[in-house]
Amino acid sequence: MTDDSDARARHPLATVRRFPVTATVFAVELYRTYVSPTRMPTCRFTPTCSEYAVEALRTRGFVVGSLLTLVRLAKCGPWHPGGWNPVPPRRRAPERTTTEPLLTAEKQRGT
Repeated sequence: MTDDSDARARHPLATVRRFPVTATVFAVELYRTYVSPTRMPTCRFTPTCSEYAVEALRTRGFVVGSLLTLVRLAKCGPWHPGGWNPVPPRRRAPERTTTEPLLTAEKQRGT
């Protein structure tokens, strides 16, 4: 059997869907390579905002990753103390077992 993530990665539209993330990560990497070394290190967060942006985009996708990055950049000012601020993990829906529908049907019948 193939893994679902492998099947999605091989899908012809997968490259098209990943393009916004890839392009944005490329732009952040250009910033990290050429602009950031010319500036004084002033980031008050760990990981840095650019590291956070790359991780958020890669793990959460373009829309959610971009929103998380914008919120993080909005915190970058003297009004926020900074510190450890990792990308929040995805919330997962509770997994259902195959017996749940049977148990629910039995409860409704009163057995």
